[in-house]
Amino acid sequence: MPNKIITTLVTAAKSYDLTTLDVVKQELALTNGAKDELLKRYIASASAAAAQYCNRRFQAETVKDEIFPAQDPHPWVLSGSFEVLQLSRWPIIKLVPSSVGGGGLTENGVDLFEGVDFKVDYTTGALIRIDVAGNRTMWNALPKVVQYQAGYDPVPPEIEDAVLRMVSRRYATQGRDPNLKQESIAGVVERQWWIATGSDSGNMSPDITDLLDNYRVPVSI
Repeated sequence: MPNKIITTLVTAAKSYDLTTLDVVKQELALTNGAKDELLKRYIASASAAAAQYCNRRFQAETVKDEIFPAQDPHPWVLSGSFEVLQLSRWPIIKLVPSSVGGGGLTENGVDLFEGVDFKVDYTTGALIRIDVAGNRTMWNALPKVVQYQAGYDPVPPEIEDAVLRMVSRRYATQGRDPNLKQESIAGVVERQWWIATGSDSGNMSPDITDLLDNYRVPVSI
């Protein structure tokens, strides 16, 4: 059985927007503030859509993972050890001790320290247990608590690009059906419509999902 993790938000990001109003206005060649409120709404909506599609928050935040490794059934004897302690968010920016002198990770209430008791893969959010000689060893099945800062600062440019594309297209298609692909007048009006296929992802066009796909996080229950 996999570990069960309860994640608590300790320090939230100041904003969940994945681009800025200034960047969007530059993209759209807008120089006045007439559309600012509309664009702010588009930015918030597109940012939320990107985060939902990727099943993650991109901004740097401090969180706490309470990790409960799988144990055998009654009489609740601790089960075998496991190799990797995978945190719920990544990339990791730094571990944040919950108390003065702490190591950022506690195991059944006992402080463990990076470089002495474990190593951190900051890119993937994986923690590797080491022994006194610095060799890789196994984690036991005792409960663990890890407090850390994770996310991107700044947000990756391809993520911002995806949001810019969503905002720009929504701005350019104000007042018309977004599914209208082409309209001509020959024998008075001929219209073509976008039809969702297996390769499409809801309201996002393939070029946008291509930018986001490398950042998607698998969802497990």
